[in-house]
Order: sequence, then C-alpha cells, then structure tokens
Amino acid sequence: MAGAMPRDRAPPIPTPPRSVFARHVDVLAAIAQAEAPCRFTDLAAATGHSKATLHRILAALQEEGLARPDPRGGWRLGLRLIALANQAWAGLDLRAAAEEEMEGLRDRTGETVRLAVLDGDEMLYLAQVDSRDPVSFRLRVGARGPAYCSGTGKAVLAFLPAEHRAALLGRIRLVRHTPNTLVTRAALEAALDAARDDGFALDDGEQAAEVRSLGAPILDRHGRPHGAISLTVPAFRLSREALLALAPAVRASAARIAARLPPTLTAGS
Repeated sequence: MAGAMPRDRAPPIPTPPRSVFARHVDVLAAIAQAEAPCRFTDLAAATGHSKATLHRILAALQEEGLARPDPRGGWRLGLRLIALANQAWAGLDLRAAAEEEMEGLRDRTGETVRLAVLDGDEMLYLAQVDSRDPVSFRLRVGARGPAYCSGTGKAVLAFLPAEHRAALLGRIRLVRHTPNTLVTRAALEAALDAARDDGFALDDGEQAAEVRSLGAPILDRHGRPHGAISLTVPAFRLSREALLALAPAVRASAARIAARLPPTLTAGS
C-alpha cells in the first residue's frame, strides 16, 4: 500500500555455539556414515572443524576407545562403541523378554518383581511389577542403587568374570546401610561365591532393614550376566526362610527370560 511505513524487522536470533560434546558426536557420526575409513580431510569437510580442533577431538575419542586410526589410513569407530551398543540393545531386549515372566512371577508369589542391569558400579532398574498387596515398595524405573547390598546386584556380581568382579570390588566403597550390610571385602566375596554356587543371591535387610530381596542372574550362553530379576518383600511379611523357599521360582523365571533373548546377544563386560 502506498505510503505504508516499512515494518521493523526483528534482529535474527544468533545460533548458540555447539557444545564440546556435540562436536565430538559430530565426528563420530561422520566416521559412522563413511563406507570406508574416513580420511582426516573428509572429516574436516563433513564437520566444519578446524584442523587443530579436529586433532583434539580425535585424540580424545581415541583415548576413550570410541574412535581408532585404521592402519591403512583414515579413522574407524572404536571397539568400545560395540560394547556400549551391545549394552543398550541388551537393555531393550531384556525388558521385552522379561515383561511377561515378571508378571507371572509376581502372580505366583504375590510379591514385587524387579529387573536391573549393572551400569558402571551401580544397578540400573529397568522395570518393576508391583505386588498387589497394599504394603509394597515402589521404585522409579531408571533409579539406581548399590550393587553390593541388593539382591539383583549381588546376583550379577556373583557371576561376573573373576577379573571384572575383582576390578569392580576394588573401586566400590562398602558403606554400611544397616547392621546387616557386608562392609568387608572378604565377607562380600564369600557371599558372592556362595551365591554363584546357589544360583541366587539374598539381600537380608542389607540395603534397608525393613526390606529383603532375592535375586537370580539372567545369563547369556557363556554364563555371563545380562542382568538379574529379584523378589523384593517387606521383612515383616516374609521371613528369611520363607523368601529362600521361593528361590527355585526366581531362578526358573530368570532362566526362562534368558531363553527368550536373541542367541547372538552376549552380556556386556
């Protein structure tokens, strides 16, 4: 329209700089998308990083095992990514394989059933099927807890390869949560050896005095643990002996879950 005043245009919003982490991911993505070992010049072109920045990123990725130089030149993804991807797939497959069996175990015993995997030095809880009893223990999926004083954690620790278990126990600080917590390495090692022999592990009020749990490992074809399931019960409702009497049912459920996992899947080490 004639004589109309031009509208003021808002200044463009500046794009925030990408984080250091995002720049590392960019490099990994560029390596992953290449059909052959990705040359340095191609990585620079794909990511827009300067030579100095790209050198620093590649050095950091190589140090962490996430990228590796190919002997013929260029860069490939590091072998550590295979282990990380395997753990991620295992978690997804594990929940799907365990869901029906967890519900069946809850229905047969009347008690809460949990599914957890070892993540670093802690247990990561992937799923829970609640007891229908009004007195039960709710747990947020995604919660973490110590491995050395829980039924699921002790079941997994018991079946780790010896070197892995020794390294992990060397890092863990054994904190006393209750009078029953095992706070010496010798006592914990003895309990884990017994759990390996028995095929299940007992948490007899070691993490919380009012709670007992009994866990059984979900093993891959090599006998290594993907994770574990457990019955978690109020101590006043189920005695130690009554909970131990349910061990065969927990072990059987864990074995059936393992049988449902893809045969090519191996537990992360």
